[in-house]
Amino acid sequence: MEVRDATSHDRAWLAGVLAQRWGSTLIARRGTLVDAGELPGLVAEIDGEAVGFATYEEAGGMIEIVTLDALGGPRGVGTALVEALVARAGERHCSRVWLVTTNDNLQALRFYQRRGFRLACLHAGAVDRARALKPGIPVVGSGGLEIHDEIELAREIPPAGVAGGAGAGGDAAGEVVLERVAEPGKAVLARLLQLYRHDFSAFRHDEVAEDGTFAYRFLDAYFLEPEREAWFIRHAGDLAGFAMTRTTPGGATEVAEFFVLRAHRRAGVGRRAAGELFCGRPGRWEVAFDVANEEAARFWPAVVASAATGPVGCTREAPPARTHEQVVLRFSTR
Repeated sequence: MEVRDATSHDRAWLAGVLAQRWGSTLIARRGTLVDAGELPGLVAEIDGEAVGFATYEEAGGMIEIVTLDALGGPRGVGTALVEALVARAGERHCSRVWLVTTNDNLQALRFYQRRGFRLACLHAGAVDRARALKPGIPVVGSGGLEIHDEIELAREIPPAGVAGGAGAGGDAAGEVVLERVAEPGKAVLARLLQLYRHDFSAFRHDEVAEDGTFAYRFLDAYFLEPEREAWFIRHAGDLAGFAMTRTTPGGATEVAEFFVLRAHRRAGVGRRAAGELFCGRPGRWEVAFDVANEEAARFWPAVVASAATGPVGCTREAPPARTHEQVVLRFSTR
């Protein structure tokens, strides 16, 4: 069996098979429609005959499997395609390969878990919402199960040169440590918060004040209130970002803000820093991220799944409960 990149000559064939198997080339997932017929793909062949294909999307240092189809050939076609995508993720220094499937697709849930994927997040009601985008999605699926939810699965990709399985993170070239921010570091944290708020403006559409800065009204509280803490993230000794937490009224620790400078992304720094954060304070945790923040949506479910010692609760909350529509992950560590 040979797995190769799909070419322009494959496009018409791919579109036809996608329409036959998925009802359309348009695939609904995570609240959006994507045209799988226009995505990069891999084709599995035996003696020049196509026996399967996958389409995928690379974004945020991760690879999403959008579709995967074996076409009635020998066993192992799906595995070959998955492993080819995992290898590609490693070559491109991606941190994980992930996908979503529907709650009725027990075959997919078995298939991916047997190939090293872990359940990362439950998106309750996601399929119900997706029907507004793609009305043809059936209400009843495999085994007579009603289709309501999306289940996210992910396989972590250790950076090159790092031994270990799904939980490995970071690169061998530099240690990642958390350094508690004391009063003298307040000005440095304030400057980093400007970069962080600028990143957020891409999807929250925040505007700068007349002095050219973004507002952050909680900065002083991190140096006055005992339930709030802040850390600098250092990578190989260099300042690489920050993490800020607070204790919620319910007694959980919430990751209030988390930021890694772009020069240190895609090297496992964020994953290792988050792991240090969770391990340093065993107990109940909450992580919330904006639905519109696609990079966070790819990062946090996998990181949380690796750190959690039990089930991960995943809810979608909107104003007035939250300032913006967010996904909230609740879990425990020990």
